[in-house]
Amino acid sequence: MNKEWHSLKNLRVTETPEISAEATIKPDSSWFDGHFPGFPILPGIAQLGIVSDLIRMAAANKGKTISISQIWKVRFRQFIRPNDTVSVVTSPDKHDPNTYRFKLLVKGQIACNGVMATGAADDEITTKEHG
Repeated sequence: MNKEWHSLKNLRVTETPEISAEATIKPDSSWFDGHFPGFPILPGIAQLGIVSDLIRMAAANKGKTISISQIWKVRFRQFIRPNDTVSVVTSPDKHDPNTYRFKLLVKGQIACNGVMATGAADDEITTKEHG
C-alpha cells in the first residue's frame, strides 16, 4: 500500500501534554476500495494507523523512535468518509507516559477512541482483552 494515503497537518504539542493534528485521507486511497462499494468508509485498522503515525511523529520530533506495543478499549462510533477532515487528539496517561488515550473526530463528533501503548521500536503489537 502507498504510504502517502493520508497526511497529518498542524501538529501541535501542548503543555498538558496533548498531541493533535488534522488528518486528511485521499479520496482515491485504496483503503476505500471494496470497503464498501457505493458507500466507502475508512476501515478501523487505517484509523488506528493514523493515530500510530501521529504518536510516532511527535516522538520523532523529540529524537525518539518508538513503536506501538498494545492497543485496547477501541470503539468505532462514526464513519470516516472520503474527503473528511479528521481531528486526531492524543495525550499520555498521567500514570504511564508510554500509554496514550486517543480520539479521532469528524465534524466535532467522536469517530473512534481508545488507548495505545508505546514501546521500543522493535516491540511487537499486541492487544489486551478487558471484560
